[in-house]
Amino acid sequence: MSTAILEKFLIDYVEAKEGEAELIDEGTYTILYGSEPTMKTVTFEIEAAKENHQIELFLPGSIFFDAIVKDATAKGYLCATWLTGFQVVTKMIQAEARKTFSFAEHGKDEVKKREPKMSSFQPYNVKVWTFAFKVRMTTDIIEDHLYTVSIDARTSKILKNFMEYLDKYPHLPQYEEGIPDYHLQDFQKCYLTALDCVKQKLTGLIARKKQEATDLKNKEAERMKKYYDTLNAEMEETLEKKAEDREAVANIQAKQKAILVQRQSALSDIEFRYRMGAGMSLMSVLVTNYPCYVAKVSVPSSTQTMEYDIIWNPFFKRFEPLVCPTCKNHSYTLNFLRSGIRCQNCFK
Repeated sequence: MSTAILEKFLIDYVEAKEGEAELIDEGTYTILYGSEPTMKTVTFEIEAAKENHQIELFLPGSIFFDAIVKDATAKGYLCATWLTGFQVVTKMIQAEARKTFSFAEHGKDEVKKREPKMSSFQPYNVKVWTFAFKVRMTTDIIEDHLYTVSIDARTSKILKNFMEYLDKYPHLPQYEEGIPDYHLQDFQKCYLTALDCVKQKLTGLIARKKQEATDLKNKEAERMKKYYDTLNAEMEETLEKKAEDREAVANIQAKQKAILVQRQSALSDIEFRYRMGAGMSLMSVLVTNYPCYVAKVSVPSSTQTMEYDIIWNPFFKRFEPLVCPTCKNHSYTLNFLRSGIRCQNCFK
């Protein structure tokens, strides 16, 4: 592992603990960190640590390094990225929005198309939480599985294959200009949605692994039973031959009891080794930020004026559909009736 990587890790750790790291010599830092500030001098140079016992060595295997890694691992990993490089011309999406969305009012004898009043599109920051879970399954072996789930922080909905898009855009450590966040949901709600998603995926995996373990357990148990049954059968044959020898009979019967104990112990061991276990832990959270463009829309009707947000999502290169108040499904067409507002499917 290169010294540069270790230096970056140490500095990032100290800053995450709201501390400071100051370079005092090549490869040697004074660090101050913690809720009750602790000051240490650490080095990446073995010779420097040998010459001055007041300086702690920060290399894999050292006590201080292991303590920092343990603490960082226990805290988990949370990182953020900001996507850039989207080509957006607001006048073009303004014109496209008028073609994409349609609103109609249905009267007793006629249908009137309603032209919405639309503001100009303005950028808003949208967040996506990507949760990475490690699932450990134990039977006779240990298997680790990694599951990632991306949740739209606006809607708490799962975004399938979201991570596949990330390499298509440049990333920044932060935006150069601040734009407001758009309608963020509670983090806990997003986390629980991701957790439920993984649990549902695990249902089939656990059932399959459990069946595999049961099949292997039964196969090994049958082999073990056959082995001990063969030993006992041999003892029974010997017992018949030595029936007149009391001492030999007693010895053979004692061996049979020992074989029975060994048989039960071996079967119990097989039962224990193939016992199914599963545990899940949150490994990391990635917060992806990117701009969406929002226009405020007012749609007049004979009874009232309805207001909506129309969103152009440059990440997926499409407009976000509106939510039908009747069926809660998504649609680009809304129909205004006396009985309520319906999408095209509801209306049909």
